[in-house]
Amino acid sequence: MSLFNGGFYTHPDFLPDNTSGVVTITGEQPPTLRWVFLDSSTHQMRWGGRPDSEGHICGPFDWTKDEQWITLEGWEGWLAVRLPEDGTRDQAEADLEIGDGSEIWRLYFDQNDDGADLPPGSEGVEIRLKRATSES
Repeated sequence: MSLFNGGFYTHPDFLPDNTSGVVTITGEQPPTLRWVFLDSSTHQMRWGGRPDSEGHICGPFDWTKDEQWITLEGWEGWLAVRLPEDGTRDQAEADLEIGDGSEIWRLYFDQNDDGADLPPGSEGVEIRLKRATSES
């Protein structure tokens, strides 16, 4: 499990009072505010600046009725995905500066409940994203 430090925020694509976008602070120096969004062609969750998020799905993110789990577009279609051993996976390991056999799992969203059109040879596991509040 990996912790995520982010919060709801008004995305420019939404009405001013709609705080259904999600932002995170990066580990870059200096720390930078980045939007969390669903890549509309790959179904992989990504983060980036506003230009990176344009044309992709930036929400609405929300909680389940019991406020324990995170949803996108009203439901929990989250998948943990391990890509097959290929050039894409090798490049991701190089980008993250790991080569020690650590497994790289990515977060995908099965928007249409059809397996998210994962690349051939990928492994996907349905997961839930638990909401955990932090003390500020």
